[in-house]
Amino acid sequence: MNNRTRIVLGLILIILGINLLLSNYVREKRELVFSNMNMELSIPKLEIFNEEPEENIETEEPEEEEESNEESKEEIVNYETYTGILNIPKIGFSRGFYKKESSLNNVSFNIKIINESAYPDEDKGNVIIIGHSGNYSNSYFANLYQLELNDLATITYEGKKYTYKVTNIYTDTKNGTITILRDITKNTLTLITCTKDDETTQTVYIMNLLEVE
Repeated sequence: MNNRTRIVLGLILIILGINLLLSNYVREKRELVFSNMNMELSIPKLEIFNEEPEENIETEEPEEEEESNEESKEEIVNYETYTGILNIPKIGFSRGFYKKESSLNNVSFNIKIINESAYPDEDKGNVIIIGHSGNYSNSYFANLYQLELNDLATITYEGKKYTYKVTNIYTDTKNGTITILRDITKNTLTLITCTKDDETTQTVYIMNLLEVE
């Protein structure tokens, strides 16, 4: 093989490599755009109703999809602005969340406390946090499926530690809203994400407050 042939082959390999890198970049950006579109379409449909303890009244909540963008996630994280920290010891989960009005309170880059949510210190309130699942870099709730009844989670907020226990786990169809069944006489933490290995449903984890330290 002469030098000219080697040069031509080398140029072809370089061009192929550049095309591969560009295609991966475009694919990741496209996935992020589709993810954001799904969030924008589902959240405005959200309605909140609470279940009376002795009844089985529905509560509506948003759906989740599972997409990602690692570069964007790393750029936007700012631990100094977290308003609270969610910890789930069983799955080794620890991540902060922002105030509801913050531009950083976005499921594309973090877990999100939705606008209809209460904060932990609100009496008989429901703290509602959503997050992506799946195998992407922003799939912070990817291991939530491992939770079982009586498992614990804590939220550190305004200098206090709120401990919650899982009391109910169920799935609901992805249709822009979600049913939340909880006891409105108790402080509640509700976590929502896509159901593992099921593209048609989302899973709801209901947790009741045990203690405040």
